[in-house]
Amino acid sequence: MKPSVAVVCDFDGTATVEDLADALSIQHLGYDRWKAANDAFHAGEISFVELLRRIFEPVAATPDEVRAFALAHARFRPGFAELLATCRQRGVRFVLASGGLDLYIRPALTKLPAALTDGLEIRANGARHVPGGLALSFPYAEAPGACGQCGSCKGAIVKELQAEGHTVISVGDGNADRCMAGVADVLFARGRLHAWCGEQGIACEEFETFAPVIARVAALSRAA
Repeated sequence: MKPSVAVVCDFDGTATVEDLADALSIQHLGYDRWKAANDAFHAGEISFVELLRRIFEPVAATPDEVRAFALAHARFRPGFAELLATCRQRGVRFVLASGGLDLYIRPALTKLPAALTDGLEIRANGARHVPGGLALSFPYAEAPGACGQCGSCKGAIVKELQAEGHTVISVGDGNADRCMAGVADVLFARGRLHAWCGEQGIACEEFETFAPVIARVAALSRAA
């Protein structure tokens, strides 16, 4: 009997080359204001949820402007489309998990073939346009096993899938991926996440393209 495999993949800076969340905030708030919020987060002065509120709630952009921004800036990391195709072909559950906002993720995904993205499972924080900015929502903040800090805790997603019998491959690059790093069965990391895993003694494989992830998905999904 084949093991049941699932992939939990971050969006900003992982599925994409550029971090769209940061780019969107910087464009509308300015670098200094964005940096001040990030500095406060890294200093432990505010939570990740509060960071999101500070960098996104003042973004006074129309839906069309956000969509145009996403389409202009989204460049997918080499191999991401192939990973989606491989998961579909092999019946591997794929969850696109983000600490960012569905507001820009969904339009960005329209740059990929619809055959790869139709029905794609996305777990991200919500946002809606209101006068003067964005109103954020955190639909997964109280999911079973959630850390209570991330808004959309990826560790909770991994544990949920493991409880369903999946062997979970996690892929990420940043601070919001730390929760899943400690519980994933297989971890691919780059950037800040890779450095942090080294400090914490968490085993991971560094990546720059999705080629090694695809290879691991193929190996695990065909294993007896």
